[in-house]
Amino acid sequence: MLFAGGYLLALGGCGKTAGPDTTREQDGPEVAYFSPHPGETWKYKVQKEIPIELRLSEADAALRPQPTDTAHLITFEQIRTCTGEREIEALGKTLTTIAISENGKVMGEELYQLGPEGILSWGWIPANVKNGEAHLLEEGVAIATPDMQPGQTWEWLGRDSGNPFLFRVIERGMVTVPAGTFQATRIQITSEKISPHPVTGDDHVTYLKRSLWFAKNVGVIKEDIVYYGEQHVRVRQRSELVHWVVPSGGPPPKKVMVNTDGPALGAPEAEEPFTP
Repeated sequence: MLFAGGYLLALGGCGKTAGPDTTREQDGPEVAYFSPHPGETWKYKVQKEIPIELRLSEADAALRPQPTDTAHLITFEQIRTCTGEREIEALGKTLTTIAISENGKVMGEELYQLGPEGILSWGWIPANVKNGEAHLLEEGVAIATPDMQPGQTWEWLGRDSGNPFLFRVIERGMVTVPAGTFQATRIQITSEKISPHPVTGDDHVTYLKRSLWFAKNVGVIKEDIVYYGEQHVRVRQRSELVHWVVPSGGPPPKKVMVNTDGPALGAPEAEEPFTP
């Protein structure tokens, strides 16, 4: 997703949303809340920690983890690139596509509906799956809305209505990452899943707590994901935006960033045109 690191919507499968109220009066022409341009690119540094006692997956082991006293530490680069719009026949919609690669390996594409009502996710197409064979969502899931305020909540029911995803707007403020300092809104997503333990076969609960910091007209600038069981944290993953490239010829971002130490590498100063 234009949201670093999270295959949130791949976790839950198809479902329905009890979403935020996005009905608003329009004083003028409708303007998309977030409208990336083809070629717009977000580069993230991702750090993943897996408890040292857990066995690594083949994919994680291939990333050359560095062992510490308590965890396997994995660091990799994630790049997300807007590839424009595409008609998705299965949904009967034209959606914005975001391609994802990790350390140069193409992982797939995420599908978004973007407009004045905010950002709706329609799922994810892995790189090795044909478009017509992808398991997309039955309804778009609201990720962020223009008028969201701290304390606002909404729910997505996912595959199992007994294990919903709860979205909550936590706070709004200035957030500094390697790409610069942005006005951002923090959204927290939580869920729990009951499944058989791989060893004992007994039911056990796995929890997800994910925070993302969204800057309007920029995208997600920071993300923190924690998976944990009833005993301890199983996986923690953090992502930060290190480079943001707006394609040449696109409109310059305005009033989205304030740098405290001068412009970061590859980042526009507030209200200044950006040329990569």
